Amino acid sequence: MEDISKAYAALRRYSVELCAFVLVARHGQLSSAARALNLSQPGLSQRIRNLEISLGADLFRRVHRGVELTEVGADLYASVAPPLTQLAEAFEEFQHRKASPSLLVSVDYAFAAFWLLPRIAKLREAFHPLDISVLTSQNPTEQNSRDADLIIRMGEAGSEGTRSIKLFDETVSAVCSPDFLRRHPDLRGPEDLLKVPLLTLKAPANANWFNWKEWLAGFGVGGRATTEVTSLDTYDLVIQAATEGIGVALGWHGLVDGLIERGTLVKAIPHEATSNRGYFLTVASGNGAKFAERFAGFA
Repeated sequence: MEDISKAYAALRRYSVELCAFVLVARHGQLSSAARALNLSQPGLSQRIRNLEISLGADLFRRVHRGVELTEVGADLYASVAPPLTQLAEAFEEFQHRKASPSLLVSVDYAFAAFWLLPRIAKLREAFHPLDISVLTSQNPTEQNSRDADLIIRMGEAGSEGTRSIKLFDETVSAVCSPDFLRRHPDLRGPEDLLKVPLLTLKAPANANWFNWKEWLAGFGVGGRATTEVTSLDTYDLVIQAATEGIGVALGWHGLVDGLIERGTLVKAIPHEATSNRGYFLTVASGNGAKFAERFAGFA
């Protein structure tokens, strides 16, 4: 055991030099071997010199446009090149076998909760053996989604670039629980919403999605609500508050359709507003490009 430990220690010390030696012998040139190893040519020369000093012999001689093995170098190559090559190929094969192919999708909280999660089982089945991972943020961008393969976010038509696929338009209704609607039977039009509690998502002033002011203005309604407006940090909290009868929320079709179909939510009034925005799927990597069309097919 002690002998093999010494052998491993020696191999550990000179493993990089031995790999460099084998590649230089195969290429017959320091410059091309340096490029293959992503080393500078002086750095590679120093690796070879370190090995020569440790062995007390020259391994290469310079020839026209390159180098060739000395007798000692040829003996060393015959001894180490086959097992090193086998080791390198076996390790590369193991890496590919163990690496789980994956697809990282960056989405906002609302899309993750109401569109993606209800479809995750079908997506995993359709993309098997691909591992689908989800990265969530309030407003996904290339900057905060650097490792993502696909980015899904609300944006304006024409602003998302040629690598984007529109999933659906921004179409929004005022939604509430059936019980809330029964308790407020006089809701007929957008102006009536100013008289009931409203639920809203906290968002920056430049948020690129509907807020109550913009939505109501589309129907010619201005002014402020005469009752309370409750602001919540995430859209799933907004929708949870709506389902519990606390107030009326803005409901994005494509996200809340399932809740409406099941009767958990209803339209407070029949009006819908549509903007030039929508949810877009943007390709953020070569891996994402291979799966973008298939992923978009679930919308």
